[in-house]
Amino acid sequence: MGRTLILHDLRQSDAEQFLPRDSVKYSLFAAAPPVRHCAGCFLCWVKTPGRCVIPDRGADFAAIMTKHDELIFLSRLVFGGLSPDIKAVLDRSIGFVLPFFRKLNGETHHVRRYDKSPAFRYIFYGVDITDKEKETAKKLAAANALNFGSERFSVSFFSSIPESAETLL
Repeated sequence: MGRTLILHDLRQSDAEQFLPRDSVKYSLFAAAPPVRHCAGCFLCWVKTPGRCVIPDRGADFAAIMTKHDELIFLSRLVFGGLSPDIKAVLDRSIGFVLPFFRKLNGETHHVRRYDKSPAFRYIFYGVDITDKEKETAKKLAAANALNFGSERFSVSFFSSIPESAETLL
């Protein structure tokens, strides 16, 4: 059975209460405290291939991704997208792909750095999620999966943290 990385934006107390503790199958990466935002310097492509040069815990997230078969984004839905702290972590992992481009489905996308990419699973939570937000989130998930070379992705929506965390077990 493969390993799963859970990138989450939960408070520590919620994470301890709801997230799985099986360190053999699951690895956890908390988006808080927040990592610095991507500076757009692209040094992760030209100076330290695959590794962000900003010296905080977000620097190695791309390398952590390579050790897992599935990446779960457990995120509050914010205007149809990831929460700001989770988006910052994902943006910092642009070194996971190469700075070269290829055409896929008539669109321009990055070339994979690694032979395989984890499956992406988005688990969004929030009250009063609209159909428009769901539609936007599904498009975002598909685009991110394609950009990161993930061949599989799924998206689900829940009204609460406990309800969304139940799907992890």
